Amino acid sequence: RIMQIMETKVLKLGGGAGNDHTGTLKNLAERIRAGERWVLVHGASDSANKLADEVGYPAQTLTTASGHTSRYTDARTIEIYRMAAAGINQQMTATLASFGVNVVGLAGPNVIRAQRKAAIRAIKEGRSIMIRDDHTGTITQVNWALLANLLEAGYTPVIAPLAMGEAFEALNVDGDLAAAAIAHALSAETFIILSNVPGLLKDIQNPQSLITRIPLAELAQYESFAAGRMKKKLMAAQTAETPRVILADSRVEMPLDAALRGGGTWIVRDSLTIK
Repeated sequence: RIMQIMETKVLKLGGGAGNDHTGTLKNLAERIRAGERWVLVHGASDSANKLADEVGYPAQTLTTASGHTSRYTDARTIEIYRMAAAGINQQMTATLASFGVNVVGLAGPNVIRAQRKAAIRAIKEGRSIMIRDDHTGTITQVNWALLANLLEAGYTPVIAPLAMGEAFEALNVDGDLAAAAIAHALSAETFIILSNVPGLLKDIQNPQSLITRIPLAELAQYESFAAGRMKKKLMAAQTAETPRVILADSRVEMPLDAALRGGGTWIVRDSLTIK
């Protein structure tokens, strides 16, 4: 089922507060113009939170017993989220186009299929409750042929973290896991997640405590260091199963170049040499 395409890299750009991606997109455009193939997946969380506040329907979060947090996405919230994700998608697509890249924005739920979660057990005010009206999904499929065809035709896909459910409804899916599923489906050689932290830290207060290299087979041993959103990033590394996953800092100069030169946390499938 694998279409033989040139080596592909997948980049996930976080949608959290305080992320200015202009420098990253410029760096990405340079690499694409030099002949590399990339797929870009973006988040939309901060933009969705702001839009929700503006329309008077503030975002709420759910926390599971295992400590994972996610957006509570009822019917109104999925509409707000779709609008925010489309806005980010159009903005990033236009920015890359301005840097000379042939780019296609895929803001609709047309790349990822998911199964809607019928019920979510969450902790609210110390007690366990069941949520049954949530529009979030577990990823089941990626339209890899569409992405492969776009890449073959010289286009860079820019993808929003939305999926289509079994009843053809729009579902919110985790951006890191969406990007990981895409990296896996395309047999990408590299999967990079850039965010506003340097990588996986032994001590979250100390940027010098960066863990620079983890064999994929030993990833479970490092999970205790993952706080907050970093838990999903390690799950994404497991899902992608690419030869290398790099968790790196989007705030540095030329962040992709820095990451590919050995920066951040490298999670490697084999004992391949950093190059």
